[in-house]
Amino acid sequence: MTKKEYCENRPTVAYYSGFGGLEVKFIEYGTDDYIYLVAGAWNGKKSYHRLKICYGTKSAYIRLFGQCCPLSEFIRT
Repeated sequence: MTKKEYCENRPTVAYYSGFGGLEVKFIEYGTDDYIYLVAGAWNGKKSYHRLKICYGTKSAYIRLFGQCCPLSEFIRT
C-alpha cells in the first residue's frame, strides 16, 4: 500500500495543530518505527508522509519540513 492509501483508509489516531493541521493515521512498529500522517489536513493542501520516529534522551519526535515535532505535543483521539 502507498502512503496515501494508508492515510485515506485509516481513522485518525492523533492531531497536531502545526503545519496546517497534522493528522496521524497509523504507527508502524518494527526495528524502526514509522508514522503515517496527513499534513495540511485543515487548510485543503493535503500531503501524505511516512516519517521515522526518532527517540531522543527525553522524548520521541518526528522531523517534518526540517522542524522537530515532539510526539508529546500530539493530542490523541
